[in-house]
Amino acid sequence: MLNIPLYIPLHCRMTWLWKAAAAMSISTNIVIVSYILYQLWTSKHETEEIEEPVARVLMFPDGGYQCNYWTAGNCPYEHCTLLHHKTNKTRLKELLERAEKSIDVCMFVLSCAVLLDALIEAHRKGVQVRIVCDNMKISGSAYKITEAGLDVRVDISPSTMHHKFMIIDNEVLLTGSYNWTASGAAYNRENVFITDEKYVVDQFNGEFEKLWIKFEGSSEIRYEPLTSCEVIRNRFVHRSHDKS
Repeated sequence: MLNIPLYIPLHCRMTWLWKAAAAMSISTNIVIVSYILYQLWTSKHETEEIEEPVARVLMFPDGGYQCNYWTAGNCPYEHCTLLHHKTNKTRLKELLERAEKSIDVCMFVLSCAVLLDALIEAHRKGVQVRIVCDNMKISGSAYKITEAGLDVRVDISPSTMHHKFMIIDNEVLLTGSYNWTASGAAYNRENVFITDEKYVVDQFNGEFEKLWIKFEGSSEIRYEPLTSCEVIRNRFVHRSHDKS
């Protein structure tokens, strides 16, 4: 409370009060305006804040095969020994289903029906699907892939195309030890690392494009699996030609 001496004339006291009130009003307004500007600045930068990078690891094995009725929760088999919960293989399938523009797969073994079906479904929805694989391990899935119209290029060189990675929409990378096999997801100790770190994704994008160009014209796939003797013979012939 303001304490103004009574001996000061009334008109002087009133003038002083008006000036004090005006000064307090200005100070208060400055505080209020400053607070409003701060809130506006904070909210603007919160909306512009860059999302945290994706970084996730899926560990296998899932511990078995998944029951077809797991989502419905009404498995008709009382003593069903299959899994009735979401598995990491299912999580991989869900990532494939989220693709909007493209899926590039570079995989040594490609035989898991669940993941192949997800690739085919993505292709049907208009997502560009490209696959690079090794000629030793693609034969079992060849008919299903080619009949669906997926773009496939095969490493027919003496070397083994042992990569295991996938890129979704040129932005999200999945890589690790896991080959796309049903038994591998169910029983093998495997890993899949997922990231959208641009520098890392760009390295794998570059490798995929390099292989895609290198194996151009090598989309012809053998439908019958090679025997061990055929594999040894083919690789020996390739090496002999390379040396000549």
